[in-house]
Amino acid sequence: MSRVLFVIENDYFPRDARVNNECLTLSDVYSCYVLAPRQSGQRFWEHLNSAQCYRYPHFEATSLKYILLEYVIAAFWIALLVPVITLIHRIRVIHVANPPDFIIPLLSWLQLFGIRLVFDVHDLSVETFNGKAASRSVIGRHLAAALDFLDLLSIRIADLVVVTNGSIKEHVLRKKNGVPVPVVRNSNTVQYRSLDAVAKRRRDGVLNVGYFGVIANDEAAGLNHLFTVAKVLARGRLPYRFSIVGDGPGLSDLKKAVRERQLDPYFRFFGYVRLPDAFDIIKDFDFGLVTLGNLAKNRLHTAMKVMDYMCCAVPVCSLRLEEQVNSTQGIGIHEETFEEIATSMIDVFQKQTEYEALRQESLSHFNRV
Repeated sequence: MSRVLFVIENDYFPRDARVNNECLTLSDVYSCYVLAPRQSGQRFWEHLNSAQCYRYPHFEATSLKYILLEYVIAAFWIALLVPVITLIHRIRVIHVANPPDFIIPLLSWLQLFGIRLVFDVHDLSVETFNGKAASRSVIGRHLAAALDFLDLLSIRIADLVVVTNGSIKEHVLRKKNGVPVPVVRNSNTVQYRSLDAVAKRRRDGVLNVGYFGVIANDEAAGLNHLFTVAKVLARGRLPYRFSIVGDGPGLSDLKKAVRERQLDPYFRFFGYVRLPDAFDIIKDFDFGLVTLGNLAKNRLHTAMKVMDYMCCAVPVCSLRLEEQVNSTQGIGIHEETFEEIATSMIDVFQKQTEYEALRQESLSHFNRV
């Protein structure tokens, strides 16, 4: 049986849903191994259903000024452990999840021994960095240039580049034209075949707006838009609550902002819940909110939560961003502003027949793709 090693830096395993899903998909055919940062409380080695996971000591940067330290520590452990794991388990393919984009160049010497490198482009690092305030400084512009070079280098060195959507595929082909670039979309297996199978809770008159996923602390994540939606819902005199499922570096800031606005009764925080257990919470969302603002990175990025919502028959609500609309095929609520999104939520929610039809359309689309 062939052996594949997945390498992660910017998330934990199995919390990294894309890599976990890739391992689950491949595990019937390949022996899967994962090298990932260790979160507090996790074991350094663990055998999971999808893979054998090795974990290295991790320093998680909570602000941009510490990111270099995080990357230096990660680079040290990845450079040390990948060759060891590759030798012990006779790995033939190393699958690197980005960001960051220094891992492929760091491991490129292994190609001399016949090891194949796969570069899995989740996000575009330059666009992600440009969504942070520090990118506007003189140093920030130099860092952006360095990130662009590492992106180019990784694309050119890798034996295969896979991407999450058509927009990122176009980006890759501009830097390495004439090669196959498979699109492997973020998704899950089919969970429910019908609305009856979903078995959503009965309506109680309260509009339940859900958010699932990593809670980041940068401008691109747009979590401040939760409060824009809350303001419109309050003005519409419709009882509402927000169900927040996930964790991340922005969680404490989000909870603080909720307290400062005296919105505690309207927000419920579930913390990190692993899939598939999280589906039992997601399926009771009335709408699934994608908070991404209208930034360059977000126009090219497909939020994985889009598929998490649709597979539970939850209508997606997002700005009219290219890849969000492409992923949903326009199903759900897509508007130009979050004020308009909230207004449409109220309108659709109050028309039960229209709302149930939207749920069915969401589920049917997920089960087709």
